[in-house]
Amino acid sequence: MMGFFEALTKHKGGHREPLNETTAVLAYEVGRMLEHSMYLKWYPEESSARLGFYKSELMDAIAQLVLICESLDVDFEEMRDLGIEKALERFTGKEEKR
Repeated sequence: MMGFFEALTKHKGGHREPLNETTAVLAYEVGRMLEHSMYLKWYPEESSARLGFYKSELMDAIAQLVLICESLDVDFEEMRDLGIEKALERFTGKEEKR
């Protein structure tokens, strides 16, 4: 199966979005997630709708991360696993001080 990055590039007529543009879209999606999480806190009566919006932004952010990984020719699942491992080390105080 063609990767997401290749499929999107083919759809755009061979045009590849620069990494900075994809990263900017990711930042936008994460910002929207923050916005919806704050609304969940401030307006709990709207939690059902806001949670739906939050999940939608999360899906979009994950898609951008997949695009970034594919454009850098790195495996998304490997990066995810390494990130989880690093976070666990940090939270348990086992990360080496730099």
